[in-house]
Amino acid sequence: MSGKVSVDERRRLVAESLRVGNPGNNARDLAGQVDPRAESQIELAVDEIQPYEHNPRRATNAKFDDIKESIRTSGLRSPLTVTRRPGESHFIVESGGNTRLLALRQLWAETRDPRFRKLVALYRSWRSESHVLTAHLIENEQRGEMTFWDKACGIVALKCRLEAEQGRALTLRPLEDALHALGLAVNTATLGLHLFATERLRTLGEAVTDLSGLDVKTMQPRLNALKRYAQSRSSITEDDLYGQVFEPVFRRIAQQYPHTGAFSVAAACEACEVALANHLGEPVESLRLELRSKGGREPQVSSSAPVAGNPATGASLPSTHDPAADGDGAEADELLTRARRFAEAVGIAGVVHPEPQSRAGVRIATLADGEAGHPARHRAWCLLAGLLGQLEPDAAPSNAAAPAFLQWLVDPEDRSATAFWELLACARRSGGLRRQPGAAGTTASAPETA
Repeated sequence: MSGKVSVDERRRLVAESLRVGNPGNNARDLAGQVDPRAESQIELAVDEIQPYEHNPRRATNAKFDDIKESIRTSGLRSPLTVTRRPGESHFIVESGGNTRLLALRQLWAETRDPRFRKLVALYRSWRSESHVLTAHLIENEQRGEMTFWDKACGIVALKCRLEAEQGRALTLRPLEDALHALGLAVNTATLGLHLFATERLRTLGEAVTDLSGLDVKTMQPRLNALKRYAQSRSSITEDDLYGQVFEPVFRRIAQQYPHTGAFSVAAACEACEVALANHLGEPVESLRLELRSKGGREPQVSSSAPVAGNPATGASLPSTHDPAADGDGAEADELLTRARRFAEAVGIAGVVHPEPQSRAGVRIATLADGEAGHPARHRAWCLLAGLLGQLEPDAAPSNAAAPAFLQWLVDPEDRSATAFWELLACARRSGGLRRQPGAAGTTASAPETA
């Protein structure tokens, strides 16, 4: 039958079809996932993003649980900013957001809820290691989440990155210019403190969580004077002086700090004096007398009790005003940090803002309507604003003289104010005034926190 294909013909057609070669495997020639060329939004699985491993803020965010709960109930309100190093498969957080990423990863691991598996992130092209580190420093500084030690370590790490990228060493002035160009306003005096702290006081910095820039500024000239004295009496080098004489003192303080929670600049410097005198085999009184005669004046920090500063920790301020310190950013950085800590402790963290143009370098914003009606928070706000000279007399809670009182209290030229600080420090160390039960004021409590 002519309409049918014979068996032989079918066999021939099948054989011809089998002689067609397999398609070529060009998969090896395909490029990997291509990152966007411009800033754009991309959807990523949460395990495709890694925290930035060099984040300068090392302490755990105290608000982590609140942030995690907020993401659980409302999702991620603002997108993470991510980037990717050339040649790597995973993305990293580019400018803050490590806490939010960690909260998301935990929520995904705990719940397997699809809401936490993927997120929309803002992608930015990779620029450099120094750029990412700078972005994290700026983000943490704006949020008030940086201790002096973390910031010092971050700045020094950034200095090393910039030197590696530029192929040259950076002294203080070129380093200041480079940081300003990146958006970091740090002056040479503060940079000098950062470098000295990380090079010579690392044992203290790693252990004493509230070590401040002012603590380091107070210690540096006293330790420098001891260095000059040691080198006038022996051939010891600076490295050996710190390694053999001062470092054992710092280690003892670091070991005691977890138990006492207190650090005194005066006590640390005095212990270094004793250690050096023992090393040189001479009475410590002779060493101190010689230091005073060469310096022409007594050390600024009283050895008997902390003066203006934090009576709880013993952080000390100079007892007399040092005109050479004017214009130095260390005090402004310290004031901003302490103000933020106080505001956060009383539940008004959002009112403290940096303002370099102002005399104090700090601006206190107006309380929100809901907080203004809270007596404890309003009282705390008045203390902050009065201390910084930003409180109108009629805004004081009950006493129009409060701003003047606070201004007197922080006047470094007023000896009576210094004496009052010493009294406060003594009262704090002795556990308060220990009023009899039922006496006026015994029921007063600390301001309520948010």
